Amino acid sequence: MTDDDRLAALFSQAAAETPPPPRFDHDRVVATSRRITARRRSAVLGGAMALLVVTGVGVAVGLPRPGGDAVSSAAAPAAAPEAAAEAGAAADAVRAAPVPLGPGTTECAQRQDPQLRAVLEEVLPEVAGAVEAAVTTDCRPGGERGVSLEVSDGGTAGLLTVEYLPPGEPAGPTSGPSAVAATASGGTVVVGSRGEGPGTPAPFADRLDATAADLAPRL
Repeated sequence: MTDDDRLAALFSQAAAETPPPPRFDHDRVVATSRRITARRRSAVLGGAMALLVVTGVGVAVGLPRPGGDAVSSAAAPAAAPEAAAEAGAAADAVRAAPVPLGPGTTECAQRQDPQLRAVLEEVLPEVAGAVEAAVTTDCRPGGERGVSLEVSDGGTAGLLTVEYLPPGEPAGPTSGPSAVAATASGGTVVVGSRGEGPGTPAPFADRLDATAADLAPRL
């Protein structure tokens, strides 16, 4: 037998033999793919949960679901409508509250203080446009404020005075009716009036207490 005959016999024998079964059939390939996908999904979920723990409350994290969608997790709940309304009312009250004027800032007190007069005209509009009365020129402590006006109250003419004293300065005696009140800035306001002459009625004598009470939260 020649070499060509022996080679042909070997090929014939190899073709006749049954081939070995494949190591990976279709079912095994599908199962392996599913296991790999599950491991990857578990790794993604574990990383997302670790991020949620590190970042703390108030962080929204997208977590994948088996269907491919993301689940949003928000830790901060929405405020209740009642709480929001109460907070809004409190803020409105703070904005509406007058800001105390407080002590003066000049070296000597202004005896006709324009800021104090503006506040006085808010609480006692009848004195708007009244003529300024004559005042002394001595230098009073700069923290004080004063206003003196020639006023008329329903035909009763006279002098109306308002004096603001800074914290720690006591009020002195006055001539004629007066009212005293503690102010929001810790000082004192004194409102007084007197008629044009001895024995004459004083203008706004029946409104001095109310005027001082209205001025107090503004000074």
